Amino acid sequence: MVDAIIERRAEHWFGLVDVDGDGAIEHADLQALARRIAERLGNDMSSAQGRQIKRAYERAWETIAEALDADHDQRISRAEFVSFIEGHAAGEAADTLLRPIAEAEFAAADTDGDGLLSRADYIKLLKASGLSAEDAEHGAANVDLDGDGRIDVEEYVRMCRDYFAAGGARPGAGEVFGAAL
Repeated sequence: MVDAIIERRAEHWFGLVDVDGDGAIEHADLQALARRIAERLGNDMSSAQGRQIKRAYERAWETIAEALDADHDQRISRAEFVSFIEGHAAGEAADTLLRPIAEAEFAAADTDGDGLLSRADYIKLLKASGLSAEDAEHGAANVDLDGDGRIDVEEYVRMCRDYFAAGGARPGAGEVFGAAL
């Protein structure tokens, strides 16, 4: 049951990362995703935040390509991606893959630079990542771990990791990116 939940979540994210919809994640998909997120958050790719997002997604590509691309065809299949998430994204490797992306996205979404995201900032970030307005609203209702009405970078990193943890590391972890999968 838990494995099925993680698999559905990984498949959901595969669909978001496979930007061109060709059934495989390629370097160009991560470049396009980084560009889309940066631009939808109001950052040019030449800005500090844009460059940070680009670097984070470059590292993410290097991590998954090294771990998964055994035939060196520069394509990660859905099955390879799901397997990687199931085996790595909730453990120690989560920081290698998820933390740089989460921190870069957070910095770009933190438009006033106060180190916190409001509910509106978080919704904008989720929509920039490719989620529907409905899923973004739903996710925002489940993300504030300490109940202060704002999200700090550690809360965001933790919820990204918890989303892929077996059973979710806390109640609501499966809903921080929209309705439970």
